[in-house]
Amino acid sequence: MTIDVLEMFALGVSSTTLVGLPATVALAAVALIGYLFGTRTRDKLNAVVDERRQQELDRAARIAWQLENIAETLRQELVAHHSQVAAFKRRLRQAKDSRTDAAWEQLCNEAEAMLGPTMQLAHQLSYAYDQIRQQSDALETFTQGRTDPLTGVGNARALEQQLRVLLTATSRGTCQFTIALVSLDRSGTTEQVRSLASILPVLPKLAGVIRTCMRDSDFVARYGDEEFVVVMPQTSVAGAAIFADRLQRRVAADLNASVCCGLAESQSGDESRSLFARADSALYSAKAAGSNRLFVHTGGHIREHHAGSAATESQEPARGRAGGEETAVQAVI
Repeated sequence: MTIDVLEMFALGVSSTTLVGLPATVALAAVALIGYLFGTRTRDKLNAVVDERRQQELDRAARIAWQLENIAETLRQELVAHHSQVAAFKRRLRQAKDSRTDAAWEQLCNEAEAMLGPTMQLAHQLSYAYDQIRQQSDALETFTQGRTDPLTGVGNARALEQQLRVLLTATSRGTCQFTIALVSLDRSGTTEQVRSLASILPVLPKLAGVIRTCMRDSDFVARYGDEEFVVVMPQTSVAGAAIFADRLQRRVAADLNASVCCGLAESQSGDESRSLFARADSALYSAKAAGSNRLFVHTGGHIREHHAGSAATESQEPARGRAGGEETAVQAVI
């Protein structure tokens, strides 16, 4: 019996093909079919696991490179600052020894010259601290407690960790970011994926498509049954809209499905709850408007983003703009 015949039987060929065989022989045939079909299924699953593992190894290499780059930048900054401090100390000793007005004036000039680089170093250290925290949190996603077992992306715990770091940076004024709430649109998909049970096999594929549209610095996590959150550091809503447009086109081409998206940009004083409330309101508006729609919450109102307008918006301030083809919807804040 060939593998193809075995697969046909395992997928539902009538058991009458075994009629006439002794009971023991029939049971042995069924057991053999189950074993061979199960072996092939496990091989396919192992291939998926290996591919996901390679993706994680690549991500780990990027994290290691980023940490090394941060450390090298700090080393260079500290070496330069150390020489300035040494020069200031020499000038201080000269001022103490001579006690002349000229010596004190030179000391003041030296202090003035060192003030700017010192403040710049303080800013660089603050930025590096935030970057190191982000990369440290990214390393933590390799543990099972921060990974969604179905899709291989981050889970709610990993997402909360990422947002906590970025919101801290936002409160310091060193980082603005945007989140995209992405939901598989059941009404815009084929009949086979309209129930929750049939959607589950599609989610790992959707997660893979999302990853192909992301940058290395972005982060994605599963959020809810068929929803994903993409966190985009140093990105305005205009830049995030470009990502969402690309994602919607890729999902339509690769999965024969559609997704609705809601975007929200971080603001001073934000908590994860307030940020998610805006993104969720935008996503709700997108779903209510139809399939494959994209809405943006600006903080004051919700507007629809139309495909093709992201390139225009990216040339203008991301917030406080109401030009282009937009549909305003009163926000529920």
